[in-house]
Amino acid sequence: MTGPGPALAVALALAAAGCAPLTVVPDAERERTHAALEGQSRWLRVAVSVSPLFGDRGKLLLLDAPPAEVDLLRSTDGSVILPPAPGRILPPGTPVRVEQVEFPTGLVIAGRVVMSPRYHPWVYLKLAGEERPGIIVLSTSAVTADAILAEVDRVLTRDDPSRLLAGLPQAQRDAIGRRELVEGMGARAVEMAWGVPEKIRIDRPAATAEWAWPAGKRRAWFQDGKLLRWER
Repeated sequence: MTGPGPALAVALALAAAGCAPLTVVPDAERERTHAALEGQSRWLRVAVSVSPLFGDRGKLLLLDAPPAEVDLLRSTDGSVILPPAPGRILPPGTPVRVEQVEFPTGLVIAGRVVMSPRYHPWVYLKLAGEERPGIIVLSTSAVTADAILAEVDRVLTRDDPSRLLAGLPQAQRDAIGRRELVEGMGARAVEMAWGVPEKIRIDRPAATAEWAWPAGKRRAWFQDGKLLRWER
C-alpha cells in the first residue's frame, strides 16, 4: 500500500494546518449583512492591489494593505504565506457591484481551494471587464453585521470619490495610483493611497496628527492638515 502523492500530501497538511475555529455569525446578523450589501453598487474608497487569490486562480484578491502586511494564510509550521505579487492597482472610484457575501460554513470551506483563506468570510465583487470575481477577505473576528459592514466600508464607499481624486495635483494622483505618499497630501489623499488607518492621534493645540496602520508598520504625521513625513 502506497501513501498519498506529493500534491495530495501537501494539500492534506495544509488542510490540517488550517483547521481553525469557524467564524460564528448568528443567522440574524448574516441576514442583515446580506440585505445591506448584496446587489449593491459601490466604488472603491481606496486604491487596492489585485492578485490571484493565493492558490485559487479563478478569483482575484483585492487588498487595501501591502501584501507583506497580510496574514490570511499560514503553512504547517505557522509561518505566514504571503499573497502573490500584485499584477495591477485599481484606483479609488473604480465601480464595483457586491455580488455575494459568503460565510465559512463547513460545506463552503470544503468547496474552497485549500491554498486560500477559506476560513474567512469573503465578499464577492463584480469588476467591469473582468470575468473573475474580486474577493475582499474579511477578518474572522467580525461576528456582527455592524462589524462586518465597518470592515467593508474601509474598502468600499457609497459615494464616488472620482471627482475628489481628479481634483488633486497630478503628482498626488500619480502617487495614489502607485499606493505611495508624497509630501503635502491632505488626509483624504493619504487615505486613498495607504488605506484607512487603524489609529489616529490628534493634538489640536499643536495642529498635528499621527496616523498608524495595523501593527504600526506604517505611520504618517500631519501638520496643519498636510502630510509632513511618513515611514513604512
